[in-house]
Amino acid sequence: MVLAGAAAAQTPQLTRVGEGEAGIELDGFVDEAVWERIPVVDGMRVIDPDTLAEAPFETHIRMFYTERGIYVSAVNFQPPGTLVARMTSRDTRLDRDGFVVGLDTSGEGLYGYFLRMNLGDSMTDATLLPERQMNMQWDGSWSGATQALEDGWSIEYFIPWSMVALPQAGERRQIGFYFERQVGHLGGEAWSNPALPRTVNQYLSAFEKYELSDIEPRRQLTFYPFASSIHDNIKGETEYKTGSEIFWRPTTNSLLSATLNPDFGNVESDDVIVNLTAFEIFFPEKRTFFLEGQDVFNATARAGANIMRGPSGPLTLLNTRRIGGAPHFGDIPSGVEVVPTDLSDPTDLLGAVKFTGSAGNWQYGTLFATEDDTTIEGRLADGTPIGIQATGRDFGVGRLLWEDTSGGGRRSIGWMGTNIAHPEVDATVNAIDWGYFSADNRWVVDGQLMYSDAHGVTGAGMFNDVSFRPRRGVNHSLRATLLDDELEINDLGFSQRNDSANLDYSYFHIESDIPGLRDRTTAIFFTNQWNTDGRPVRLGAFFNRSYTFAESNDTARFSLRWFPPRIDDRLGRGSGDFAIPDRYGFNASYESDVAKPLSWSVGVSLEQDELGPARNSMDAGVSWRPIDRFSFDLMVNYEDREALLVHRGGGRYTSFEAHQWSPRVETSYFISARQQFRLTLQWTGLKAFEDRFWTVNPDATEFLHDVAKPNDTPDDFVISRMTFQARYRWEIAPLSDLFVVYIRGGNLPRRSFLSFQDMLEQSWNTPVVDTLAVKLRYRFGS
Repeated sequence: MVLAGAAAAQTPQLTRVGEGEAGIELDGFVDEAVWERIPVVDGMRVIDPDTLAEAPFETHIRMFYTERGIYVSAVNFQPPGTLVARMTSRDTRLDRDGFVVGLDTSGEGLYGYFLRMNLGDSMTDATLLPERQMNMQWDGSWSGATQALEDGWSIEYFIPWSMVALPQAGERRQIGFYFERQVGHLGGEAWSNPALPRTVNQYLSAFEKYELSDIEPRRQLTFYPFASSIHDNIKGETEYKTGSEIFWRPTTNSLLSATLNPDFGNVESDDVIVNLTAFEIFFPEKRTFFLEGQDVFNATARAGANIMRGPSGPLTLLNTRRIGGAPHFGDIPSGVEVVPTDLSDPTDLLGAVKFTGSAGNWQYGTLFATEDDTTIEGRLADGTPIGIQATGRDFGVGRLLWEDTSGGGRRSIGWMGTNIAHPEVDATVNAIDWGYFSADNRWVVDGQLMYSDAHGVTGAGMFNDVSFRPRRGVNHSLRATLLDDELEINDLGFSQRNDSANLDYSYFHIESDIPGLRDRTTAIFFTNQWNTDGRPVRLGAFFNRSYTFAESNDTARFSLRWFPPRIDDRLGRGSGDFAIPDRYGFNASYESDVAKPLSWSVGVSLEQDELGPARNSMDAGVSWRPIDRFSFDLMVNYEDREALLVHRGGGRYTSFEAHQWSPRVETSYFISARQQFRLTLQWTGLKAFEDRFWTVNPDATEFLHDVAKPNDTPDDFVISRMTFQARYRWEIAPLSDLFVVYIRGGNLPRRSFLSFQDMLEQSWNTPVVDTLAVKLRYRFGS
């Protein structure tokens, strides 16, 4: 199933040009004399939809390299009046005219880079691991520019050697290249060379290999000094901070990075999510230091940045959001009141250092970080202030990986270990992971064995995932998991639960040969998850179908769900398990072509809560882009629940009639491709009115027992959480930015029973967060 074609008898040579001779002005016009000397590459095939037909328009690609890096240009021919340019924030996925350069700098399909430039100069980039694991949070120091032409558009790239990892090699080395083009007016249709649709397993290892010689990039040293100022309008305090991040490549295949007096104040906001379950919500990393050179620590596909995680979330030994997270205060003394946001504020880091690299078939990495001690102010009942301290934690991570690609395919085995040191926390986790990718590209195997020693208790667990693709467009996956009830990786990693034994199956089928359709996707899932006592905790059968129409490029989706009877062993926090009846669900949605200036979507979900009554929701969205520089996006979700179940403690439960509104508004204006002003407002308002009262039988696994109201105090509550951000960003140079960010957040008391409109207004008028931050970071170095 290798679609890229058999290897040529002789690997083609990539042209080398002296830097002074190149004379490239990176403006998007492919008009420098040097381009005339470079042979043209085309051969694009349609990969989305997956027809592998010849592309209807020509694409003239050229590339060469110098002692500083790689230059790539492309002239993308298409009819006049068909260009679709959309300026967006970095890494925003949107159908429009765009061009991708993929690089396999290992030359063996072990690691690489995904670099996309869209017409209008908006950028998307990611690091790559076999075969399609993309870390979209990574940002590289490459640059590029685009230009609209009478008969299409053109683009120029510069990719510095200082940005990429290269294995140690002699006089000659190989690098894989991949080119992809998205055509907005054709509904985001995608073409590529080599032709690698998502319906095949092979991707990174199938990039077209080119031979390069005499690459000896000098040792790279890069500084990212920063200065920031944050004014807290509630406390009336201003904090100033300076520091630096340092990145040094002592060799082409190693990277030492350190951060001194780091400022990890986010200029991005997490989504506003109301979580009334017993399971933690995962939030992705957004801090630059922890994203650079991080791929070696993604030990398995389940830990990858873009994994389809499903209901169980990622499973990883390293969740860097734990580092510099909320301080470990322990129990707050009785009689002392503290501001809740002080308890959850991030911890300052004294510093962190990371070293990653490779040698032959081996890759390695280490990470160390130290938190500062934290002091917050509490108050006694009479108003007397009292200091409450939390000792900072020390973190350590190690990683070693062996990979082999000789004879085709890929085989790997690795070790990873983590440790946290703290007066009240001593947690160590070790794991062995393995991977297999067959030479015929049909079979993929990925697994890990874990052992934890945390808080004086040891535990173990493992998982193994097998994927089989018998033909293009069809995939079968089997995921097996066994985690005992003493395994604890969440001090530094992430797992939604331990005490689980799972065997899940999924089937995907993508068809691109149906008249009137661009493609039809069918997905069937069977979820079979039990705890280690042999009781089912999550069972389900799901049938999903989506249709993308050829004429309009609109998409219609629906899903049928069945959940057999199971038990809940988490919501009661140890007070007793209870039975859940079988339930059914259905959802449907329709989305218009997002490449058009005005697009919209609607959706409905009809489900049942754990006790059986209805849980219904509707959502609608509109996106308006009248010009390339401006966008307005609105998404609104409404949910109605007849039996929202909340544990009240001691095995007592209350079911509520609940109503929830969750709007999100974002508008952006680009002064230029490198200067953006963005406004974002997210709000979730929930009203819950007590309905019935329940208790659990701790001695038997039964349905909850209906009981009388235990007291006269109403359990009714509201949740109103709001986050507003106004952000100006100026990308002065690659990875050099000026941010001016205003953040306002509200969280009303649970008894604030108002209309939904008044709840939103009160959340705005009584903020718990009100800050203005200015941050400048500039990149110095080669």
